[in-house]
Order: sequence, then structure tokens, then C-alpha cells
Amino acid sequence: MLNLKAISYIIIIVSLMLVNLPSVQAKEESSRNQPANEIQEIIKGGKLVVAMYSKDAPPFYYVNKNNQLVGLDVTLIKGFAELLGVQVEFDRSSKFLNDTVDMVENHKADLAITKLSMTFKRATRVLFTEPYVNLHQSLLINRLALLKQLNGRSQEETIQQLSGKIGVVAKSSYIEYARHFKNMEIVGYPTWSDAINAVYEGKITAAFRDDVEIKMILRDQPEKALTLLSVVLKDANDPKGIAVAMDHNKLKNLLNFYLRSININITADKVVNDYADLIKQIEQKINSQEH
Repeated sequence: MLNLKAISYIIIIVSLMLVNLPSVQAKEESSRNQPANEIQEIIKGGKLVVAMYSKDAPPFYYVNKNNQLVGLDVTLIKGFAELLGVQVEFDRSSKFLNDTVDMVENHKADLAITKLSMTFKRATRVLFTEPYVNLHQSLLINRLALLKQLNGRSQEETIQQLSGKIGVVAKSSYIEYARHFKNMEIVGYPTWSDAINAVYEGKITAAFRDDVEIKMILRDQPEKALTLLSVVLKDANDPKGIAVAMDHNKLKNLLNFYLRSININITADKVVNDYADLIKQIEQKINSQEH
């Protein structure tokens, strides 16, 4: 039979347990409410879902003659997935570049790498890594249209006051960039090729995109140089970054670490003129991370 002293000890122990119970419950509740580590979730799932624009943009991403998806962006993100030990699933259902941002924002893709311009408007919806390539906004101007606008002014002054129609890819960052040309009517085209054809045929005064795209046109179609003038706007940067969801800061940080570890200064001239060597350098850097 328990004596009174023993009973009092039992009461004290039970009381202490009851006192500690809420704190234990609070810890368990707090643990359940902790956001999942998105990196571990990707590793656990065994794949990295990447949003990429449906239209090819060589040499950043395109399907080659062997029906393989290749390019600078593809090489970079495949290397990242390889270091994580997961497969890459490219989702190219986006009909417009902005659709890739939608996918990331709505957690339908882990990230978007698609030569995506880092704009203020997009940065209100997703997180961007540090730029992996820094390009410049550039114009491809119809020479005859420019000549008609000179009116005794210098070519440089005329370009600064250019008027007429300016062609861009619809639902891209260049819709916003083009608003800086106060005298120009913005015309959105389904594809970049459509914009190029329009300026070549004189239907618009200029086409507007980054310097890689402009330089590639004149490199691959030199006959167009007689009709078209390329102008690189050196004071108008167009940095390209990788987009992740707002709540995926750990993934953004890891991608930044990865890009810094590669440490290659990627410029428009390197992409256009030394693409094979550039890809080789990137692959060597990625391989060095595995050892």
C-alpha cells in the first residue's frame, strides 16, 4: 500500500509532465509547419523540372539534327542536375517566354533557364540567380528607313530619335524595353524570325533584341548586311538569369554557388564566335566539381 509520501511524489511527477506537454506539442507543431527543403525534395524525386521556351534560340537552346536538345543553357543546367545526382525533365510547353515565369511562380517547374531577361517586373514574381551571361539590347535597322529619317542629322542622332515601327518577340522582356523608344510603335511578332523578315522587307523600321541574336543574323546571313544595320546599345544591359520560385531561396543560393564555381565570363562575342570552345570550358569546369 502506497504511503502519503510516495503519493505526493507521483503527483509531482505527473504535474511536471503536464507542464512540459504543451512545449512538446508546440515543437512537434513547429516541425510540421517548417517548409520543406526544396533541394532535398528534388533529390528525393530524382528529377529537376526545367521550364524552357518552346521556340528554339540557338546557341542557347535548340534541337540539333540528331533531334537532341542542346545549347549553352542546356549544358549549364544538365551539369547542375548531374552534380545533384538527378535527371533533367525539360518542359517546353511555354508558348511565350513569360509563360516560363508563370510555371516557376506556380511551382509547375523547379526553375526556368531559357535566356530569360532579368526584369524588374519578373523579379516581383520570382527569384533570379546572379546573371550567367551579360548581354546588351541591340537594334537591327532597315538602312533605307534610316536614310529617309536623317534630314541632315548624324546617323547616331537619328537612331536616338528613331521613329516608325519597332518589332519585338511578343510577350517577351523586349516589349517593356521597347517603351524607351518614345517615337516608335511597338509590334509584337510570334517569333524572332517574323520580326527579322519584317524589318528586312521594310515593313518596320527596326527589330529589337539582344546582341547575340543580332550578331548571329549578320553572321549566318551576311547578304542581309546590305539592307540591315546592327546597333549595340552599350549602355542598355540585358542580363540573363535562372528563375526559381519566391520560396525556393535555398535552390537559388545553390545555383549561385554553382555558377560562381564555373566562373566563366560569357559574352555575346564568345557565344557567337567561340561557342564550341565555350561549351568545352563549361563542361571541363562541371567535371572538375565531381572530383
